[in-house]
Amino acid sequence: MNQKKGADRGIDGFAFFLEEGQGHRKIVLQVKSGKVSSRDIRDLYGTMTREKAAMAIFITLKTPTSEMVTEANTCGFYQHKVMGRNYPCIQIITIKEILEQGKTLDIPLSLEVLKSAEKQANSKQLDLFNNIDNVEVG
Repeated sequence: MNQKKGADRGIDGFAFFLEEGQGHRKIVLQVKSGKVSSRDIRDLYGTMTREKAAMAIFITLKTPTSEMVTEANTCGFYQHKVMGRNYPCIQIITIKEILEQGKTLDIPLSLEVLKSAEKQANSKQLDLFNNIDNVEVG
């Protein structure tokens, strides 16, 4: 995640992930604390397009209206080839969902996260292999 620099032009932050054959892809993050509407989602989609981003995340203090959810759903999906799945192009998440429900962003993992997970998996496999003599069967 990168912090914004200068005038935000509707952007509060960026996240990046790798896509096979396309290099780093951008995710635009926008945070709103006041009244929100479907217009905010249309504006975010325009910002996402202008920035040539693959996805955009709208983080809000207020509960999104049904019109906002409908608008976000009409923006389509980003198909991530490496992960083999689709992600909504525009996602809406509330601060309450993050804090009370532990909801996280539904975005492709960055290369650094994947490498870290691979290291941990390999380390645990080595631990199991090294301790195989201590395992009782029966």
